[in-house]
Amino acid sequence: MMWSWLDLDAMDPIDTQTIYDAVATARGKKIVGDTLIFCYPRSALVSVGYHQQIEKELDVQFCIDNDIPFVRRILGGGAVYLDRGQLFYQLIIGPENPLLPKNVTDAFRFFLQAPIWAYESLGIGAHYRPVNDVQVHGRKISGNGAATTAEGVFVLTGNIILSFDYERMVKVLKVPSEKFRDKAYGTLMEYLTTASRELGREVTLDEAKKALKNGFERLLGEELRPRTLTPEEKGLMSELRVSYLSDEWLYMPELRRPDIAGRTLKIAEGVSVVENAHKAPGGLIRTTVRIESERIADALISGDFSLFPRENIAIIEQALVGCPLNAEDLLTRILTVYSEHSIESPGIRPDDFALAVLPAKPD
Repeated sequence: MMWSWLDLDAMDPIDTQTIYDAVATARGKKIVGDTLIFCYPRSALVSVGYHQQIEKELDVQFCIDNDIPFVRRILGGGAVYLDRGQLFYQLIIGPENPLLPKNVTDAFRFFLQAPIWAYESLGIGAHYRPVNDVQVHGRKISGNGAATTAEGVFVLTGNIILSFDYERMVKVLKVPSEKFRDKAYGTLMEYLTTASRELGREVTLDEAKKALKNGFERLLGEELRPRTLTPEEKGLMSELRVSYLSDEWLYMPELRRPDIAGRTLKIAEGVSVVENAHKAPGGLIRTTVRIESERIADALISGDFSLFPRENIAIIEQALVGCPLNAEDLLTRILTVYSEHSIESPGIRPDDFALAVLPAKPD
C-alpha cells in the first residue's frame, strides 16, 4: 500500500478538526489514498467529543469571553483544550488495507506504536495503556480517538504533547465550584504530562515531527510520500466548516431529544424526567430519561465514551423506549441492539449503559 503524507503545520483551529473528516470522505470516494496528516492549531480551541452535550461539559461563556472557539468532532471521548503546544497526527485508512485490524481496540494497540516509538526516540519511555492512551510513569502523554465512516474508512487521531496549558484547560470546563476546579487542576497536573516536562527542556515541533514521521514509517513499512490537499478535499473542508459551526451540529445531542434534554423534574403524577451518570473504564455515560408509569418514555444518552458506528447511539436510545424500569429488561434490549448492529464501544460494556439509566441499588 502506498501512503501519502500531508504536512500542514499551523492551521486555523477549526480546520484542524474538519481536515480529517474531509480527507476521510475523499478516501471513501476513492479520490485519495490512505493518508497521514500532521498539523497543529494556529491558536487555541476546545474540541468536544461526538456524544457530549456542550452545555454540560464547557464553560461556554468563558470560551466566548476569551475568543476560544469550540467545536464538536466526529470522534468520541471528552472535551479537551488544544493549542500549538501539541502536534496532531491524523491517520486515514481504507477498509481494504491489510494493516487495519478487525476491531477498534486492536487498531489502537497497533497504530499507537508509532507515537510510542516517537517518544522513545526523544528519550521518553512511553507505553500503551488501553483503551486509547499513551502513558509515561502513569501519566498520559498522548490522547487518541477514532471513528469509522459509513464507507468503512478508519480515522485515528492523536497528539504528541510538547507543552500544555493546565490552567486554561480547567477554566474551559464546566465545574460545580471553584473548589472543584482547583481539585481538577491538581488532578490534571498529576495525571497528564508533556514531552518538555519529562525531559526538562523545550521540545520543538521540528523534533517531534521528525520523530513521529520516523515512527509511522517504521510502523507502516514504507516511506511517506508528501502531497498537498486536492481541490476536492479543500472544497469538503469548506462545506464541513459551515456544518461544524452550526447549532445543528454543535448541539446535536440536545436537538436529538429536545423534549427531555436538560430537564430533571416531576412533570405530573407518574411522569418525571431523571438524570443519572455512570463512570465506566471507557468514559462517563450521562442519561436523561423521561419515565411514565414505571416505563421509559424517552431517553437521551451523552458522555465522553466512544461508540462504533457512532450514530448508533440513537438506536440504543430508541430501544429503551417502552422498557420497564428493571435492570434485566434494560440489559436485554441493549444486548440485542449491540448484536443486531455490530456495535463496538471500547471500555464500555452493554451493562454500563443499563447502569447509567438505572443505577445499581446499594445492598
